[in-house]
Amino acid sequence: MKIILFALLFVSLGSRAELVEYQLRITESTLHINGVDAAAMLVNESYPGPVLRFREGDRARITVTNLTSEDSSVHWHGLLVPPEQDGVPYLSSLPIAPGATFVYEFPLRHAGTYWYHSHTDLQEQSGVHGAIVVEPRDEHIVYEHEAVLVLQDWTHEKPAQVLANLKKDGDYYALKKNSVISVLGYLQRDALSQWWRNRWVRMGGMDVSDVGYDAFLINGKTQQHLLTEAGPGDRVRLRVVNAGASTYFLLHSALSAFEVIAADGLDTEPVRVAEVLHAVAETYDILVTIPEEGAIELRASAQDGSGYASVFLGSGARRLATDMPAPDLYQSHAVHAGEHAHHHAMNHSARRLKYADLQNLDRQAYAGGADYREVELRLTGNMETYNWTFNDIPLSRADKILVQRGETVRFKFVNETMMHHPLHLHGHFFRVITGEGKGPFKHTVDVGPLQTVTIEFLANEEKDWFFHCHNLYHAKTGMARVIRYDDYRGDPALMAAKKRSTDIQDDDFYAAGELKLMNDFARIEAWSANNRHRFELHGDAYEYDETRLEANYLYRFGRWTQGLAGVEKESGEDAAARVGVRYLLPLLIEMDLFLTDEGDVEAEFETHVQLATRLQLHADYATEGHYHVGVEYRFDERISLEAAYTDVVDFSLGVKLRF
Repeated sequence: MKIILFALLFVSLGSRAELVEYQLRITESTLHINGVDAAAMLVNESYPGPVLRFREGDRARITVTNLTSEDSSVHWHGLLVPPEQDGVPYLSSLPIAPGATFVYEFPLRHAGTYWYHSHTDLQEQSGVHGAIVVEPRDEHIVYEHEAVLVLQDWTHEKPAQVLANLKKDGDYYALKKNSVISVLGYLQRDALSQWWRNRWVRMGGMDVSDVGYDAFLINGKTQQHLLTEAGPGDRVRLRVVNAGASTYFLLHSALSAFEVIAADGLDTEPVRVAEVLHAVAETYDILVTIPEEGAIELRASAQDGSGYASVFLGSGARRLATDMPAPDLYQSHAVHAGEHAHHHAMNHSARRLKYADLQNLDRQAYAGGADYREVELRLTGNMETYNWTFNDIPLSRADKILVQRGETVRFKFVNETMMHHPLHLHGHFFRVITGEGKGPFKHTVDVGPLQTVTIEFLANEEKDWFFHCHNLYHAKTGMARVIRYDDYRGDPALMAAKKRSTDIQDDDFYAAGELKLMNDFARIEAWSANNRHRFELHGDAYEYDETRLEANYLYRFGRWTQGLAGVEKESGEDAAARVGVRYLLPLLIEMDLFLTDEGDVEAEFETHVQLATRLQLHADYATEGHYHVGVEYRFDERISLEAAYTDVVDFSLGVKLRF
């Protein structure tokens, strides 16, 4: 009898399911934003791409045609789909080649707000993204109006150039964003001792964000007015997707509070807050009640204080949201360890959403068992070389994390960096373990600077799934892993194709250089490096006659330590070979300690100190007697004026060029 009832129910549900089809075209295009035309990659010539709407229980058939000159792909972020449909190139399927078409087809197993984006190279930043809405079979929330808000960060530069700039210097965009941390800044805050402590532990100040963006947008616009037909007392459901490549947004409004009703697609018990720190790749559904008078502003402010985008809802005179104070980049490391770290960073006391506030309406839908296996993942990174990793190992050199079907797995994230990291697990919902106990189910979790966060998930899938930081530039430099079910051996065809791929890899080489042209002195420095290997060339010309050339190869063993082998040649002397180690000492002093081919032990030391926003002191000293002390005034990221004092020519004045 039970079998018959089950069969009847299955037939009944199946008869209501519909096949919903979409045709998506990925094209190369141009966007005009803030007065500048820049290259983009768009879906159906739209920025963001079109909203894909389904109903829970439907079957999606989405035909994606790649009309660009490079490979592409689409990942259905947050949706539980078969592994072959997940859209991760070389892991779930081959990428979509130029001119080719791929048909994604999968059932819509759960309702909510989700999104899609390319998982190829840096195309997500270029515009290949859009929202997904899966409406429930039975809606329990009452509202009169609805809008989808896709939050975006935009750069006029090509994303590949952005990554190359960050590889040159992790703080490359600090001047553009007015976020340079300096000794003068510490002095103005009477916090010089904190500067000293930071340097002693070999860390700079807080890194709120890496990229200097040219615009922040909602649905492709910096500002817009929506739902003018909404009247006083009307409830508006806003489905908010953070599709930014690396920007955390703070959601706040002209109202004293609004209700959060869903997180990462799954319904939660309503909770009233004034602000939501919206991590990259998360989605939140919020309810806003239109007041008696005026149109209210909902603002998405970039976490680093460098800009915002907003929408106005309702009619009448506009009621503006309050400006958010910029974060204090000089705060102590100890502040970050607390649960309300960003509260302190913003110097703001409004009621902000915490994960512990969120309780899913269905608290067992994706729950694991009482017994679990724990895997610790340290979140590690290096702003100097811009390598981001788990446990100091990038994806390209990491073992897969093996899981058994049916087990409950806990990931313990220990963030050893000064940045927020939005961590996303494909193919599963996980539960966030909060200080108050078991928190909400999500697919993306924010791990704040120097914080520890634990999640758990039921291993109820098969094959391979991607897990990564959803800061696009962090993922592309190595902060990612593959989760593999232990009865799967991988697809040989995908693995072979991966080796032939030209996609951006975390072990790609990047290059940079500096040229100093002084009145009686010149210096050139150039390097090329990936996450393990580094090649350097250094040349000095004193009075444009006496020269010193140096070439080095370095192999990175860890964040602080590199093996070194090189050769040095000075005017009138034979070339000398050497081998040793480069080590970053406390106080951020770089030391090269080496043994020469004549059996001598020598050392070189180098450091720099940011005195003010545009003023930097740098110095190097070698035990054989060479030294160089310079003070430079930086006009922009490429050009500086420098005054230097050396052991050979005393005082020199000139320019420094970076390339």
